[in-house]
Amino acid sequence: MQVISAPRERVLKVMGNRAHIVVHGGSEAHLDQAERRLRELESWWSRFLPDSDITRANRAAGRPVVVHDDTRAVVRRAIDGWQQTIGRFDITTLPALLAAGYTHSTVDNSPAPPVPTSRGRVCGLVQLDYGESALTVPAGAAIDLGGIGKGFAADVVAEELVADGADGALVNLGGDIAVQGLPADSPVWSLGIDDPFRPVRHGGEPHHVARFHLVSGGVATSGTTIRRWTRADGSTAHHLIDPTTAAPTNTDVLTATVIAADAATAEVFATAATTLPGTEAVAMLDGVGLAGLVVTDDGCVHRTANLKDYET
Repeated sequence: MQVISAPRERVLKVMGNRAHIVVHGGSEAHLDQAERRLRELESWWSRFLPDSDITRANRAAGRPVVVHDDTRAVVRRAIDGWQQTIGRFDITTLPALLAAGYTHSTVDNSPAPPVPTSRGRVCGLVQLDYGESALTVPAGAAIDLGGIGKGFAADVVAEELVADGADGALVNLGGDIAVQGLPADSPVWSLGIDDPFRPVRHGGEPHHVARFHLVSGGVATSGTTIRRWTRADGSTAHHLIDPTTAAPTNTDVLTATVIAADAATAEVFATAATTLPGTEAVAMLDGVGLAGLVVTDDGCVHRTANLKDYET
């Protein structure tokens, strides 16, 4: 009789989010490796750390700054996402995000280091020099990796865990999920999409608007139900900026979830979907052949045509 060992799991706070790592057919050393790697990537990518690659590049806007290979890779992916979504995903909206009030870390309320923030929507002008290992942020601009940092990190760590001998790995960074390999007790990964109208209470069971299976790839959810604050004038704001208006998104979308070949791609299109009305967001996903769903503020759940291929 084959004995299936229980998966190893770890929960931690990193990149301003709750991270959940699951390893099948691995050891505690794999979990240690994953945690070290996530903290390393955070140290390079966080806009709230004064010596991160991103902070240094923002402070030197207009001049090249030597950065790590992984930083160049995630910025390259972000630029690709800007092109794929015709500008609806844009890492140069940091000036608008700061203007909306997202100026302090959600982890310890520390202020972000000051950076030039006079220009936004210039993602196409971000430059990468592979020969010099350099990143150049456009003069007067500033970038924030935000969600794509989580998605790309989840992809990197899940892939490295399997490459280093684990049978299967799941890395969940605040709703950006990457899976590689397979669970020990199933031919697929079984995942759920949380209902934004029924948030999980401490220790409680999640409520799902849909459940689906995935062999490998990524899932990301973006939404306006978290990271909200009240501004001095009494209005509310949130962290998702519409690049076309340089203001927090103002559509009927509460959450958008996308399934893709990797978590970074899922994050790009989930974020882009929040800038559109629900029906148009689903049409955009259908147009590029991605599966997903959108929950709107009237309680409706809008599904892409091919989500049925994944649902259980």
